Amino acid sequence: MIPRKHKELLQTIGRYADKLGLKAWVVGGAVRDFYLKKDTKDLDLTFEGSPESVAGFCVRTWGGEKHKFSQFNTYRVTLGNGLKLDLVQARKEHYARPGALPEVTFSNIKDDLFRRDFTANAWALSILPKNFGASYDPFGAQKAIDKGVVKILHDKSFSDDPTRLYRAARFAGRFGWTIDRKTSQLMSDASREEYPFILSRERIRQEFIKILEEKKLPEVFAFLEQYELLPFIYPGLKWNDTILKGKSIAAKIGICACLLKDSGPEFLLSLHLPKELTHELIGAWSVVDTQKSPMSSLTEMQESIIRAVCPGLKRTALQPCFVKGRELRDMGLSGRKISSAMDRFCKLQWAGRIANKDQALSFLK
Repeated sequence: MIPRKHKELLQTIGRYADKLGLKAWVVGGAVRDFYLKKDTKDLDLTFEGSPESVAGFCVRTWGGEKHKFSQFNTYRVTLGNGLKLDLVQARKEHYARPGALPEVTFSNIKDDLFRRDFTANAWALSILPKNFGASYDPFGAQKAIDKGVVKILHDKSFSDDPTRLYRAARFAGRFGWTIDRKTSQLMSDASREEYPFILSRERIRQEFIKILEEKKLPEVFAFLEQYELLPFIYPGLKWNDTILKGKSIAAKIGICACLLKDSGPEFLLSLHLPKELTHELIGAWSVVDTQKSPMSSLTEMQESIIRAVCPGLKRTALQPCFVKGRELRDMGLSGRKISSAMDRFCKLQWAGRIANKDQALSFLK
């Protein structure tokens, strides 16, 4: 099942792990994608024992860099060819309260698979030399994939980690799967009991970004609307085909803000995005909201957002206002008369009634 393009790499890692006396597997979404014959550039590797030495070995062998990003012997290795390896020590998780980060103890492969989100992702293939590629599937991952079903591993899954509600919608939409009947009921219960409110806005933002990265966005949003999960991201958020016009994740977020109309800026601020990006997106929203040509040049992303939400605009609508305040002062205007005239010019330019500076000055005279 392990594809040829990854086979040599995994065999090499398996031989090194075997020399260290470690049991080693490729697990989770990578195994699911292997089985579905889908390409993947992210490989999750689990070891019974510390993977620190293996992470260093990977960098020495193929180049790239490693990064330790938790206290639980978890390493991310980004190889020179762009392939990402996540190396973790098999562990067991316990959630002291809903939505809390888990308490972790090191354990075995079965416990490590049980902590995963869905049965389809709870699958492991050995990478050790003696049984390379041997399947370990204690929770019926292959069966779930064959049936095309999203199914959680235990009844407390969504209360332990409410982000799984959004992941369920993403997987179901991405693969065209159905959601297991009991899982569906538990999703509805979790939404009704408002479990997503337990999550920080940062974690909500991360889930929303992952949603917008999906290729089958309408299908994913359909599941999010079915289980009433969008209001936890922001009230009033809903699917609109215009979102598909966004050329980047940031542009899609900006389009969503424009579609929310008066609530757009509050939505953007609630996501806790970088300040410069938030300012840029609010700038695009402001042009759409006021329906006026801007006073200064727009960025390429701002223009793309505005044209997505307001199709059919003339080219000049998004150019900076043809008339400057100093020109109005030179013509004898002052104070509020200048601001009132500028406001009127920007609206006329937006509407296409003024196509150049000469027309603007002629109109003023």
